[in-house]
Amino acid sequence: MKIGFITTYFYPVLGGAETNCFHLARELAKKNEVHIFTSNNNTSPKEETLDKIHIHRSKTLFRSGYYAAFYPSLLKNLLHYDLDIVHVHSYGFLWHDLCVLLKKFTSPHTKFVITPHGPFMTLPSYPLWKKIFKLFVYTLEYFPNTLYDLVFQVNPTQINWLPHYGFKKKNIRFLPNGIPSSFLKKDKTLPEFHDKFLITYIGRVQRYKGLAQVIQILPELISFNKKILFVIAGDPQDMQALVKQARQLKVGQHLLFLGKITEEEKKSLLQTTSVFVFPSKWEAFGISMLEAMAKGCAVISTNTEGGKFLIEEAKNGYLFTFGDITTLKEKLLLLTHKKLLSSLSKNNKKKAALFTWEKITQDLQHYYEMIS
Repeated sequence: MKIGFITTYFYPVLGGAETNCFHLARELAKKNEVHIFTSNNNTSPKEETLDKIHIHRSKTLFRSGYYAAFYPSLLKNLLHYDLDIVHVHSYGFLWHDLCVLLKKFTSPHTKFVITPHGPFMTLPSYPLWKKIFKLFVYTLEYFPNTLYDLVFQVNPTQINWLPHYGFKKKNIRFLPNGIPSSFLKKDKTLPEFHDKFLITYIGRVQRYKGLAQVIQILPELISFNKKILFVIAGDPQDMQALVKQARQLKVGQHLLFLGKITEEEKKSLLQTTSVFVFPSKWEAFGISMLEAMAKGCAVISTNTEGGKFLIEEAKNGYLFTFGDITTLKEKLLLLTHKKLLSSLSKNNKKKAALFTWEKITQDLQHYYEMIS
């Protein structure tokens, strides 16, 4: 089977959708011919084969933010290949829509599927010009969204809003995010942190991720347990504001910014971590949460779509409402108890084992074959 993925970014760029794309493509490429159509990242080659994945990167002529982007040779590359399946990752990209429409017109036998990953422009408030842009994109996207043969929701509640944006309810299937099976193996811990109680976050360091909430309550947490260390790892986009906040609260010795880390470093960090926090304003899933669960971390998350799907209250972690730092503090203090921490750790390891990319890709292959 010949399969093409369309995604605005691809490996080595990291993020939820990018991680999903990479692991699905790598597993599919073991039995299929897989092509990735994406934008350039100014560091990787234009054409590349990685783990049998054929990657075609197109020069970006324009990009404003995440969605407004134009890389014209993607269309040329997409039309060049005779594909059985075109799988689009994320929506809200008008350029991707046009490419899909032209491919559908010129290749009637090709089937089209999409993983929206999450709603377009999900935050509750935007400046006026962004609100106008959002309405404009919604209007133009409605018709193209009706044309997909299958729509994959990454958590089972997305079916509640997907039809409002044109996706046909009868075509919606559940296909979650996952982790490599290697995450289920025990890794080395970090000896420099053996005398610390690690609370960890891994992901993009952006304002909507809510990390300021954890820093805000650090003084009270530290007064209860002086061994607490809050570790933040990931792309440090909005780090300076957090550094300033930590300085004002005088908690700098209990806060560590690691920046970007490797996969091996991530595994060791999570293996050393007691509690993983995911205090984001919005998330469709949260792959880093699943990775932390695989390493036996207890998890505290905001009650986002992803949080409510992965976390069962008091069984493998706790949920709180974004902005409710009182509840966040209470749950973090609760998790300093070793007996509770041990119970949640065991439950998380078992649950994470259900979400390996190998298992998920088998389901995806079945769906592809079903519509081909």
